[in-house]
Amino acid sequence: MSGSRGIIRGASLAFLLAGAGVGFAAVYPWMHNRAPELAKPLPVLRPRSDSASNGGGAAAPAPIDPVRLKQLEDQVKSNPSDVASLTELGNMQNDHGNFDEAVKWYRQAVALEPKNMDLHNYLGEALFQGNHIEESLAAFKAGLAVNPTNPEALFDYGYVLLMGKNDPKGAIQNWEKLIQTNPGFDQLDRVRQLIDTVKERSQEK
Repeated sequence: MSGSRGIIRGASLAFLLAGAGVGFAAVYPWMHNRAPELAKPLPVLRPRSDSASNGGGAAAPAPIDPVRLKQLEDQVKSNPSDVASLTELGNMQNDHGNFDEAVKWYRQAVALEPKNMDLHNYLGEALFQGNHIEESLAAFKAGLAVNPTNPEALFDYGYVLLMGKNDPKGAIQNWEKLIQTNPGFDQLDRVRQLIDTVKERSQEK
């Protein structure tokens, strides 16, 4: 992903998460297995697209293939109900930092498959990265209405509450629900570490 999107409203919590980078970095790749080669740790100050927040550790994706882009756009013109093509278009734009464009495609896909949790999560993530905090929260809430225990949605919803709304309590509530409802999740220790870090730094305020 590429391009800086500016500091979001959660910037005042920089001190709160200063020691949580390792935990975020460990959990994030699992949460985003759609494209693990592009997965990046959640940032402290900036939306997930900012390579600077990751120390420049992840390589930028290859440029958008104009031939493939045209194929997909032609496909959805001829078949507006092609969810796979809509999703690929959204992923392509999202991975290159074109978040508003990604949102356009994801919204169409969600409208066609409103019970598809992956699509709700993709939409929520793209909205967050584009700094549309309220819309991002709404997208994750819609997904959680479909599946209230989805671990990715619970994790990301909590993250947006923390970084976008300065709401550590709300973040912790969602992460604790993730732990309670997903006992088989193999990153529970990492999530617990994040909860402890946020609690500790909240008490330091």
